[in-house]
This record gives sequence, structure tokens and C-alpha cells, in this order.
Amino acid sequence: MMPFLFADNANLEQRLPLYVLCVGSHEQREIDRLRSGYPAHQLFLTRRGKGRFRLADGREYGLSAGMALLMPAHTRHSYRPDKAEDTWDLGFIAFGGGAAEGLLLQLGVSKLAAGGTPQQQAEPEPVAVHAPNFAELWLKLEGIWHSIHQGGEHAYDASRRLYDLLLAWMEGQYPAAKPSKKVVPSGQPNPALQAAVQWIHDHSNERLLLSNIANAAGYSVQHFHRLFVAGYGMTPQQYMLQLRMSRSLQLFKDYPGITVERVAEQLGMDTSYFIRMFKRTYGTTPKRHVQAGKPVKPL
Repeated sequence: MMPFLFADNANLEQRLPLYVLCVGSHEQREIDRLRSGYPAHQLFLTRRGKGRFRLADGREYGLSAGMALLMPAHTRHSYRPDKAEDTWDLGFIAFGGGAAEGLLLQLGVSKLAAGGTPQQQAEPEPVAVHAPNFAELWLKLEGIWHSIHQGGEHAYDASRRLYDLLLAWMEGQYPAAKPSKKVVPSGQPNPALQAAVQWIHDHSNERLLLSNIANAAGYSVQHFHRLFVAGYGMTPQQYMLQLRMSRSLQLFKDYPGITVERVAEQLGMDTSYFIRMFKRTYGTTPKRHVQAGKPVKPL
């Protein structure tokens, strides 16, 4: 988890084209903003569980594991887990800045009125999507959190990272020659893929077999593999690897002194294979990464 952090931008809001107001992740409970909304734009990422956003006009957007939602500023809304006993692991970042409106226009949140100009935009509305590069988005969200948590001259760094996060969101939704996977409020995500992503996140510390994940989704291995690639733009194995690499960084950050062998064990990976995949992903070995990094809290 990433405890809620406010960003201290040192009065740079008027100069930064994009700036972070707050960032974090937690087990989400019910929030009611139906009276006035939230004063900044927000991006939500669901890592585990299910929740539902409801607008003041009654429209609803379901968000399950592997999905993201962009909420424009001042949109009146509420949100809650689907069931009181469910764990809804929700990451979030709130942001503003002069460049935000243009980015939201490109991301499909703010839309031009018919025949209008950028100054005559129609009422912006949220966009909920399946994120084929979800593990990448979560990793970038963690990077912003750690940049702010470590203090120092973070405002410019957080701004750069925020821009990178939003571009990655766009890249995942609009790859070359691929259609958007935008989810309309009345649509329902594929329950098989929801179950698969839930299974992967719940058992990411185990030696997962594709056959077990396919069984959890209720499909044969071959059919499940095709469905997953079509829905997320990567194989289940690639998704699991991205998730584990992201979590390895979090373990090294959270527990200074933890051994490479222990991290590999926590991820359900052989140590030699973990080292090889870490270097392939981040361009350095886990040991060198730890030596170059700064611990955030004691074990």
C-alpha cells in the first residue's frame, strides 16, 4: 500500500503545466462527493476487488481488477466497493495544471461540442477502461508516490512522472492499428478476465501455472490465452512478470536489508530466474538497484 500523500509544490502550481496534488493507494471505503465533486482531475487504478462509481445523474461505472478510470474535476460523484466485505485495492492520483485540459481532451475525457472549438467543450465525463498495460501504470503510480515520499525537489520530478503516466494510459488505450477498449457505463467487463486478473493478484506470491489461472476463469488454456491477449494486449505470463517486477521494487523500498533470495521467495520465483528477469526489465541487477537506492523505512 501507498499511504495517502499530499504533494508540496512550493507554490509552483501557476508555473507547472502539470502538477500532482495527492497520490496513494488503500483499501477503499465509500466516498460521497455528490454535492460538489473533487476540485482536481483524478485517475483511479483498481489492483484488486471491485467498486462502482456513481454520478449525480445516476450513471454508473464499474471498476474491477486491471481497470482504470479518469474522473474530470468537479464531477459530482460517489464510489464504494461492490460489497461491504470485499477488499477494493484502489490506487489514485489527483492532478491539475494548464496542460491538464488539453491532455484530457486527447484522452477522451473532455469532448468538443458539435462544431465547437477547444474553448467550447461539451461537459466532460469520466472514462472507464480496461488497461492492457495495467502493471506498467501501477509501477509509474508507485514511482510518483516514492518521488513525493522521499521529499526534496520533487515537484518537477512528479510533474514529469505524471505526464509519463498519462501518456502510458493513452498508449495502452490507443496502440497503432488497435481499437479502443473504452467501457460505457452500461457495459460489463468480461467476467472470465476479471476472475483471471483477480486470481493473478491474489496468488502472485505462488508458482502460478497457466492451467490453474485458466481453470479459475472457467476456460481451456488455449481459449483463455486468446481471450487474455485480446483483452489486455499481452500474454498472461507477461502480465504476471510485470506484476512481480513491480512488486519486487516495492519490497526493496519497504524493507531495506531484505535479501534478493527473500524477495524472489515472496514472488514465487527461483532466485536465478528473478535476477535474470529483473535485469531484463530494469537494466540492472537487484543487488545494484538496492545499492543505488534509498530506503524508505526500516524492516
